[in-house]
Amino acid sequence: MAKIIVIEDESELRELLVEELEDAGHLMLEACDGVEGLAAIKAENPDVIISDVGMPRMDGYQLRQRLQNCSRFNGTPFLFLSAFAFQQAMDKGISVGADDYLTKPVDVDALLSWIDACTT
Repeated sequence: MAKIIVIEDESELRELLVEELEDAGHLMLEACDGVEGLAAIKAENPDVIISDVGMPRMDGYQLRQRLQNCSRFNGTPFLFLSAFAFQQAMDKGISVGADDYLTKPVDVDALLSWIDACTT
């Protein structure tokens, strides 16, 4: 069981992901944007971070860059989950330090496989 945070501004998708990952046995945290997500990450120290890219107040790229300045999160697996399915967005996600980049709509089985690979 991993402690996972889902940072997603679309509430329906966030709730779906949290429910699916809880059903798979994970302890879940959630946030609606990068500002709230950063505060929760610093307070809760999750094992895995899943973040949307396009969000209000602080986007996913900015969040990842802020986390790079916090050495205690350097080894925390970070996944972008985004509707931005074009190669330039994926390349930027990896260049700012994400471990992987999955596109929406979410393939829950692929997401669970990725989490299992990162946490075992």
